[in-house]
Amino acid sequence: MKTTVLFLTLSFSCSVFAAGIGDVDSIPVSEPKESKLKHDEEVLKKDKYKFEKKTKALAQKTYYTTKDFVTGKLKNYLDSSGIKGADPTYVALPKRKWRVSLVADMDDAAVDVESKARDDNNNVWGFDLRVRPPMSASSGIWVGYMGYGFGVSYFKTGQNSTNLAMNLASPNYGLNIRWIRSTTDHDLKGWAEKGISYEQLVASNKYAYKIESFVFDGYWIFNKKKFSLSAAYDLSTVQLRSAGSFIAGLMFNYQKCDYSSPDNIGLLIDANHIGKVKMNQLSAGGGYTYNWVPSQGFVINMTVMPVLTFFSSSKLYKYNWDYQYRDAARTEVSGVTVTPSDTHVEHGKVALNVNARLAAAYRYKIWVFSVFAQAHYLRSYFKDTSFKVFQWNMKGTVGITL
Repeated sequence: MKTTVLFLTLSFSCSVFAAGIGDVDSIPVSEPKESKLKHDEEVLKKDKYKFEKKTKALAQKTYYTTKDFVTGKLKNYLDSSGIKGADPTYVALPKRKWRVSLVADMDDAAVDVESKARDDNNNVWGFDLRVRPPMSASSGIWVGYMGYGFGVSYFKTGQNSTNLAMNLASPNYGLNIRWIRSTTDHDLKGWAEKGISYEQLVASNKYAYKIESFVFDGYWIFNKKKFSLSAAYDLSTVQLRSAGSFIAGLMFNYQKCDYSSPDNIGLLIDANHIGKVKMNQLSAGGGYTYNWVPSQGFVINMTVMPVLTFFSSSKLYKYNWDYQYRDAARTEVSGVTVTPSDTHVEHGKVALNVNARLAAAYRYKIWVFSVFAQAHYLRSYFKDTSFKVFQWNMKGTVGITL
């Protein structure tokens, strides 16, 4: 009996002890809520940083890949455009393609207008107008790659002048556009206030002009394999051996001369009220251009293209004038006012004209020197009026290649 009781007692005690141990191990140990939230935030920040870093790296890689692709394609296009289809023994690319140049530019024009007509009394009259504006000059700087670039010029002339020019040369063609607008005041401007008499004003042969000129000429080059027009003009290629090419061309010319200023009253009287003339010409022709290479790095270009002017039109503007007097007896003129009257349009005959160019370029180490000259001699013949326009421009550059 004692043994049984003792066994039961020990069994109960062990069971209780074992049960107690089991209860202790099963109690969960929980962390504070704030600590867990902080841990989660840190994990999120790390994940976000890694994501942003990967995204930024991917964006940078995509940007530089795209940039290299675009600039590479553009560079290859600009480099190959000047020698595409050319014989490498005749035409090549320069080793240094970037260029910074100092530029000097000059241009001048002469316009002669001869007209004969009958006045209201059936009397034949005529006048010969010769316009000689001051020469326009400018200087500036040009920066570009393979002939493509931008320039800024400062004009230094005896007149108010605006001069815009664009030249483009390629293996197949060459384009030239030039727009000039200039204004010259009369030497006796403000004559009445200065005490100059009307008779002195009329006797003066110095006039006020407003001149506008626009010339476009384009060439199509047939021998693009051995000849490069850009070697002497925009310097984007190098002519290695002498070669030439036949060319075909188209030319448009617009001229306007306005001398209707009241200060030109003497000229208006001689011109039978004509105070402004406009002329348009469209011409086509063919010629020859040649690049002579006397030594390495030196090229001289000569281009001559006779053109046949198959369309020409002139418009004459007539003006009336009134006098103001200093006295009631109307014996002393104190001023003149001019008002438009009517216009007269004529279409001209076919005429043969000339367009010529001369250019030279020399390369010495990193230096490049060039000079360019172009001249147009254009004539138009109408029933009662004839126009003769001689216009030229010259440009010189000194540049360093990069």
